[in-house]
Amino acid sequence: MKLQIKLPVIALLASAMFSNLQAQELRLSGGYNGSNVSEAGPEMWVGRAGYQFGADVQLGGRWFVQPGIHFQVRNLNYTLAGTDTNGNLTGANTEFKYTDRSLRVPIMAGLNLMDPAKDPAFNVYLLGGPTALFMLKADLDYDALDVQTSKSQWYIGFGGGASFSFLFVEGGYDVAMSDVFSGSGFQTNPKVNQFRVLAGLRFRLAQ
Repeated sequence: MKLQIKLPVIALLASAMFSNLQAQELRLSGGYNGSNVSEAGPEMWVGRAGYQFGADVQLGGRWFVQPGIHFQVRNLNYTLAGTDTNGNLTGANTEFKYTDRSLRVPIMAGLNLMDPAKDPAFNVYLLGGPTALFMLKADLDYDALDVQTSKSQWYIGFGGGASFSFLFVEGGYDVAMSDVFSGSGFQTNPKVNQFRVLAGLRFRLAQ
C-alpha cells in the first residue's frame, strides 16, 4: 500500500517540528482500548476490552507532532456455530477468545487550542494521523485453527485530549486500512477499528 503525502502536510509537520520547540514534552500513559469490527461475518467477530501503555513525545508549540510507541493488548471473540451431522445449525454456538499483542506506533499531528508558550494551567488539543501496529504475538483458544495474524496493520486516526498541570487525558478513534489476518484460516478477515481512552503524566523536556 502506498501512502501519498501532499506537500502542505509535509510542510505542516516540518514547521511543527522545527519552528517552535519550546513545548517539548514526554508523555507516559496507559488505559483502555476497544475494537469495533467492521465485518463480523459468519464467525460473528465482536470486540472486547483491551489495554495499552506507552510513551509519546510532543514536539512543537501551538502546532505539534506527536510520535509514540505503545504496547497494546487487543481482544476479540470468535464464534463457532454448532451444527448437526447433516450440517444444519443447532444454535449451540461456542465462543473462543482471540488475543493479540503488538507495538502500536502512532505519528500524530495536532493543535493546542491555547499557546503552550504562555504556560496555561489547562489546555485542550486535537490530533490526527497514521498509526501502525507491529504484531508480537497472537493466540486463539481453539487449537483446531492455526492463527496467522498480519505482521503489520495500518490505521488513520483522530482524537483529542486535555491537559491540566502535569496530568492529561486523551481519547481517539482509529479507522482500519488493512485486515487483521493473513492466510485463509477464517471465512471472514475483518477490518477492526479501534478506540482508546488514556490518562497519564507530562514531563517537560530540557531545552
